[in-house]
Amino acid sequence: MDSHSEEFKNPTDHDDQYLGPQETRSSAIHRIRTAGNVSISPELFEKLYLNPKIPVAGNLRQVLVHNCGFLSGAQHTPAPTEIDPYSGAYFFFGGILLMVGGFLEFIIGNTFSSVVFMSFASFYLTLGSTLQPFYGAYAAYSPSATDPTAGLDTQGFNATFGFFLVFFEILCFFYLICSLRTNLVLVYIMFTVVVGLGLTAASYFHRATQDASLAHSYQVAGGAILFACSLGGWYLLLALLLPTVDFPFELPVGDLSCRIPSMSQRKLNKDQV
Repeated sequence: MDSHSEEFKNPTDHDDQYLGPQETRSSAIHRIRTAGNVSISPELFEKLYLNPKIPVAGNLRQVLVHNCGFLSGAQHTPAPTEIDPYSGAYFFFGGILLMVGGFLEFIIGNTFSSVVFMSFASFYLTLGSTLQPFYGAYAAYSPSATDPTAGLDTQGFNATFGFFLVFFEILCFFYLICSLRTNLVLVYIMFTVVVGLGLTAASYFHRATQDASLAHSYQVAGGAILFACSLGGWYLLLALLLPTVDFPFELPVGDLSCRIPSMSQRKLNKDQV
């Protein structure tokens, strides 16, 4: 009874055995308290989140895992005269995965990444829906009541879908401008997306004018550019995955977040003058 009472009167004597040889109780408490807050450089932050580091309330960035699925299906450009066998991939890999990733980016306050992911998710969902016979997107243009695929060759369908690609290309051009404050790999991806979409849109417009030879040439060129775009996407994906497992080396992405000064930094420098 007396031994138990003495143990409870001096509980710290028993805990001191867990301290290091040169460590005091106060230094151990400080070490444990600061272990929960990890500071990362702006370059690493931009690399992981594809977004320049900006102040955001809360600590969700420390507990949510960054979704890094991006442009995984950009390497395939559907021909306007066939039913694309990859339409299911557009729904799930291209649509749902990017939509979930964009929503998580929205929660942790990464506006640019969120908008890019969700807009590309909407693009892939639209593309998959257009190619699905269930929705009748091309059947509405078909001159034949028994052959809905005949609508794929009509002037109305190809011209309309070409305009859809043109306006999405304009949106991607805005992303290209904004990506100049992220990294070189993302700039490369956005640039090739803009060029590839322009060539693909030209293919649809020439298909609408029944110029099959020139349409095919533009389609092949657009597919080649978008394939080159996908290589950048795979490289960026690997560069994002390596830090998540604390790999012994990392792939460079060409950080640009510190190359172009931000508006807040310019205002701060102006106030200091």
